[in-house]
Amino acid sequence: MKIFASYSARSKNFLALSALLLAANLSASAAVVDLGTAASATPYDRYLTPVKQVFNNIHTEGVTLDRVNALMRQGRAFRYAHTEPYVPALPQDTAARHCGDCKDKALWLMDQLGDQNVRFVIGKLDRGSNVSHAWLLWEHDGQWWILDCTMLAHAIPAERASANEYVPLYSFSKNSAFRHTDKAGLVADTAAAKTTKSGV
Repeated sequence: MKIFASYSARSKNFLALSALLLAANLSASAAVVDLGTAASATPYDRYLTPVKQVFNNIHTEGVTLDRVNALMRQGRAFRYAHTEPYVPALPQDTAARHCGDCKDKALWLMDQLGDQNVRFVIGKLDRGSNVSHAWLLWEHDGQWWILDCTMLAHAIPAERASANEYVPLYSFSKNSAFRHTDKAGLVADTAAAKTTKSGV
């Protein structure tokens, strides 16, 4: 009985240690945020003049998470309306109409944030979707956040998104463009050929 008890205790310790190691590995995997690799050109460049204009007017950083969430709630309340399939509306037009699609709302939010630690993202809300989606990635205190006021009223940590949701294809910062492959696989390569189905 003592031998069995000793073996049982060792087995429980081994299982507990294995569970801890597995949890640590899963946490480490979840914490990886796909920030892409630098791209000299993207299929969307011709449509993003309004995005570049907003970036050119952003020169600060340090907006608070409370401010972000307040703006998210405001943008979430805007009515959804999809008109122009590729070019985002100017932020002042979206604000005046109190409506817009995902790219319009994302650009409005970026303009309101005025924080240069942000990226304008084009990708898929769900990995298998045939329609593109736009949102923001925002870096704050060393952590990346997903800002999507089309679907959400608050920011969510980017590492919490699964491999099948908020799949970035391309993203754009103040001075660079990025191509994403870690989550999207070959989807980014086919995006240009499917722009007729794009919601962006």
